[in-house]
Amino acid sequence: MKTIRKNTSKYLVLGLLAFGSASCDSFLDLTPIDQRTTDNFYKTEADATEALVGIYDVLQWNTVKGFHPTPMLLDVASDDAYAGGGNRTDIVNIQEMDFHKILPNNPEVQGLYKKHYFGISRANTLLEKIEGVDASENFKKVTIAEAKFLRAHFYLDLVRFFENVPLVLKSLSPSEYNQPQATPKAVYDQIAKDLEEAIVDLPATTLTSSKGRATKWAAKALLARTYLFYKGVYGQELQAGSTTVNGARALTHLQDIINNSGHDLMANYGDIFKRASEFGIESVWEISYSDENPWWDWGYIHGGEGNMQPQMQGPRIKNPASENYVAGWSAATPTQELFDAFGANDPRRDATILVETELAGGKANLNIGYQHTGYFSQKYSTSKEYAPAAGQPELNWGNNYRAIRYADVLLMAAELALTNGGNAETYLTEVRARVGLTPVPATLDNIKKERRLELALEGHRYWDLLRWNTAAQEIPTTQIGPMYVGDNSDFVITYNAARKGFFPIPQSEIDLSGGTLKPNAGY
Repeated sequence: MKTIRKNTSKYLVLGLLAFGSASCDSFLDLTPIDQRTTDNFYKTEADATEALVGIYDVLQWNTVKGFHPTPMLLDVASDDAYAGGGNRTDIVNIQEMDFHKILPNNPEVQGLYKKHYFGISRANTLLEKIEGVDASENFKKVTIAEAKFLRAHFYLDLVRFFENVPLVLKSLSPSEYNQPQATPKAVYDQIAKDLEEAIVDLPATTLTSSKGRATKWAAKALLARTYLFYKGVYGQELQAGSTTVNGARALTHLQDIINNSGHDLMANYGDIFKRASEFGIESVWEISYSDENPWWDWGYIHGGEGNMQPQMQGPRIKNPASENYVAGWSAATPTQELFDAFGANDPRRDATILVETELAGGKANLNIGYQHTGYFSQKYSTSKEYAPAAGQPELNWGNNYRAIRYADVLLMAAELALTNGGNAETYLTEVRARVGLTPVPATLDNIKKERRLELALEGHRYWDLLRWNTAAQEIPTTQIGPMYVGDNSDFVITYNAARKGFFPIPQSEIDLSGGTLKPNAGY
């Protein structure tokens, strides 16, 4: 992270000690590499701060098994991008997600599952130990709020990916590792409870002031995102302890951000994803990456602080000297459908999608990969502005992920205002006006279209399709664009509606549980 530093050896120890419920690998038998344990570590504010940083650290992990940057995988699973890569045998695990033919033994899926339980387990341990720390009450309150925000963050992605997951809220002894799956309602209600409680004590400040740590505004926005997904998929309200989170309450949280947070839209859409805009006025929540602590180890990639997504999505340049990009791996190639969804006068298209004709050398300066469409992501790419200064180049990209932008807050508010009062037109118009587009009526269809264009290739489209119940209609594609290279069959995507869009519970976890964990529908 750029501002939240970690000590790798210390957090490896914490990772071994803070073990997630659903994994039971051989690393449990390893000897700790230093003398600190959960019994003698959580004593001072410094200890608690290190443990908290250890939870934030897991947000960065995209390589627990294989390569699984969450936003990229979601774009690939949606109608906005193909798997891409070098050839048909390059990233076959991600191709399974693209074609919606995911096998339960897919390593990327297992990596996603394990990553989120690592983060949850670290949060649980800190929440248990914090009262015994010699620290001020204010320090404890804020630390608890951050840990609850992070636990909710991990659980939200986990339950949206897998639907039926164990809900674990404490450290587990080995005899307790085999936990049953909870109902989705129980998990979502706990997410809402954690966020409602975190909102009370998180600072009402910007990410610049918080140095990249969670704020009250980030928690409010994440709660609204949770509500919209749960309400859309399950048709129910959230119950955060004794507090009912309905559409009106979610909208109130968003209106508080709009009216009181100081967040705003950046004047120029094309500047949002530049290095200088990290933790900027539009960023309500970011996941931080860095090249400040150079990393070399291909065998333990997530021990570093780099973001693999830019390397994976960058164009496969032959000669980078004449281009503005370093050679990438051409994963997650945008679809013709996405390119065509933008109007010709919409500046967001050029800021979102890099077209091969924009390269100084054109197609001639590209090694043509699998599912080549002639398009690449412009938002998370191998721009030389972000080129790592040291370490293994592929492992040290410092591009922060803009997880929640103020534009997303406005569009969520517009959607909720349609049925819960408030001026949906005002919020939608503000997003369009930033890029010089005229107002359109604030209908659900127009808000849906605006979300796709405004947030394209940022990892939100797939979740939106699931919560709107439109995945079965939107994801299948047969459109072949003018710059496509490959057989037509490479670009024909189907959708298995029996799976409802959820990923499989990893077969390794089902086997370890002795059948306690059950496969998801359709697997």
